[in-house]
Amino acid sequence: MATGALALRITDLTGEPFAGVTVDLEPVSGEPGSGGEPLTVTLAKKASDLTITGVTCRGGPGTMYKVVARVDHFRPYAFFQSIKADRTNTASDDVEFWVKPGDVEDISSPSFTTLPPLARTILGAATMIQVKNEDKDLLGLTGEALYGALSPLRQACFLNVAAKASHDETAGGCLAFVKSVMVCRQDRFFARVDHSLPERLRRSPLFKSAPETLHEPLPGFELVEGSFKTRDAHANLQVTFMRETATAALAADIDIDESSGIQHGMEVIRNAVVRNRTNPYLIREFLLAAEPITRALDPQYQFRF
Repeated sequence: MATGALALRITDLTGEPFAGVTVDLEPVSGEPGSGGEPLTVTLAKKASDLTITGVTCRGGPGTMYKVVARVDHFRPYAFFQSIKADRTNTASDDVEFWVKPGDVEDISSPSFTTLPPLARTILGAATMIQVKNEDKDLLGLTGEALYGALSPLRQACFLNVAAKASHDETAGGCLAFVKSVMVCRQDRFFARVDHSLPERLRRSPLFKSAPETLHEPLPGFELVEGSFKTRDAHANLQVTFMRETATAALAADIDIDESSGIQHGMEVIRNAVVRNRTNPYLIREFLLAAEPITRALDPQYQFRF
């Protein structure tokens, strides 16, 4: 019986390899799957490149398989692959696993001293306020103490937004106009911003006007100047402005959403929610997928399970 081989590349979205990946090959039904037999292999060692040998196929046109790769804590990845005899067939798709956000127990994040200067500045100048009970534990904290007190979900959100808002190519480096954080949650943060930022976003070709109806102003603030969202297909930064009625100081509600589903193998991924809020762990994956070559939007934390 004729056989061929399949060369696969398997990583997460940061390019890190896995151990314990299982790959199932199942011939498709009908004539295209003729000559094939089911095969399952497991990659025991941590490696990004895997060659599966001894895949049965017919000579000439070869055999079409459905390939499904699986590893703990990540979504399966599936694609169709033609296997032709007497050769190593390069996979038609790289396997890049997306996390199952509900499996994440914690994150390994950069230390405060290694954060980008702009991120350290807005944490260092923080004037934290309490709007909901969940905000109370951050009152009076600034800088490294504030950063360290953030729960994994809140810290992930802060790092996501900081990475996206500092990106020149997609967000115009608008983090430079954020002065100090006031509220930090798992799906957004509120911060005081420079008075010039609304006009800057209004004139920027990277942003477009967006509805502000789902954004509530902080107590003592009123929505002004509109809301603006980056024009990316995915991982959109949205900045919604508000003004403090007592001082006329400007602040903004800053968040990221995936905008629309993204193709992942045979699956379209849409953002999961935690307590009806955007899940920052999946937003990290959207950021990485948006810049897969340079990974310029990598928020620089890893998942712990």
